[in-house]
Amino acid sequence: EEVGKKKASSSGVEGVASLDILDTCSSWISHLPEASSSFKYNRVSGVGMNQSELSQNNQLTEYFVHDLNKEPSFSEYFEDESFDVVTNVVSIDYLTRPVDVMQEMHRVLRPGGVALISFSNRCFPTKAISMWLRSDDVDRLAIVASYFHFSNKGWTDIEALDIKLPPVEMPKRPGWGEIMQDSTKAFAWASTAGAVAKANSGDPMFVVKAMKTM
Repeated sequence: EEVGKKKASSSGVEGVASLDILDTCSSWISHLPEASSSFKYNRVSGVGMNQSELSQNNQLTEYFVHDLNKEPSFSEYFEDESFDVVTNVVSIDYLTRPVDVMQEMHRVLRPGGVALISFSNRCFPTKAISMWLRSDDVDRLAIVASYFHFSNKGWTDIEALDIKLPPVEMPKRPGWGEIMQDSTKAFAWASTAGAVAKANSGDPMFVVKAMKTM
């Protein structure tokens, strides 16, 4: 939404901005938010390794089967300055040439475009790079930020964000007197408390964000 507002403002055109998105290491879903009053999706391209999964991704308008560990360049598919946003969702830890991939992200972004790299504390240990496995959450934020820093001097506004929702307050447990008067209060509390506990036990989620210099 933020990118959509900026694009509409910079173009001087009132109305809804159309965004072109590239989802790297894409799969069966791209985790993109629903279009809103400030933006809509035009082109949504995916680059991933699994043909079957990519074909099930209804958010993509096109996709390409491509192993970025073998060849980190997108030049076969995308021209310079083709996208407003480039994403990589929970896959940065599997890239063996991440700086090269970041260089390509910078190339295909338009000036003012944004790259978003998200990850949690989960991964497939047999696939993740060793440096990632030896690091904690703070180290990993620094690692991804350094990928931006060393890939191109044209990145600006590099930010590390914790995007996990804040914990939900646990409901007050009814007293025995209340339960004796109305047993449904116990069931209602147990159901709500279970849902709150589940929501609060989710994995942390982080994003490292950078903008291509205007």
